[in-house]
Amino acid sequence: MSEEAVGPKKSPMKLIIIIVAALAVLGGGGFGAMLFMKKRAAAKAAMAEQAKAQETQGQETPTGDTSSHGDDDSEGCGDAGDPKEGGGHGGAEASPVMVLTRTVNLTGPRRNAFLRCELNILFCDTELGKLVAGDKPSPEKSLIQSIVLASLSGKSVEEASDAESRESLQKEIKDKLNEEFKPHPPRAGEKADPKHKKPKRPIKNVLIVDWAIQQ
Repeated sequence: MSEEAVGPKKSPMKLIIIIVAALAVLGGGGFGAMLFMKKRAAAKAAMAEQAKAQETQGQETPTGDTSSHGDDDSEGCGDAGDPKEGGGHGGAEASPVMVLTRTVNLTGPRRNAFLRCELNILFCDTELGKLVAGDKPSPEKSLIQSIVLASLSGKSVEEASDAESRESLQKEIKDKLNEEFKPHPPRAGEKADPKHKKPKRPIKNVLIVDWAIQQ
């Protein structure tokens, strides 16, 4: 058999091998591309789920603890209404300060034991502060003086010398004043004036700026 006869038989075989190899390459590439697209789609879906979960969590997370900034906040004024009227944060005018200087007898083994102290009362209710901070007498001023004096009287030398006892006294006076001057709900037939809304806690703080025991 001559070489010319064998040649035509080998050519179709080579062509078939080339076609098979090309299909294999194309098939592998297509499979790789399909796998890449599936991974990309899965990543996008995962990112979308994560974003949705974060958005839901953000909606459920409380914006703040009202108890820490409401009636239990010793330094804040809580719901002070109109800052110009109720002395809230950002008010145009400074809140008045009532200065009380008192000297009271202390109980104990010694008869001549005295406590001399100065208290500064800060107000969230600027209207109330104006009534009591000046030199003019007023029913509100007399009532505050009476409450403070009642809280100071009857203290022993040991109580007056204890730092924790002084802190308790500050809180006691503040709570009594806030209870006495807290706003009351409108009577039957009356409507609350939103422009003159009173703070729930008229007294912002009671500060002891001077405390001396004389024996």
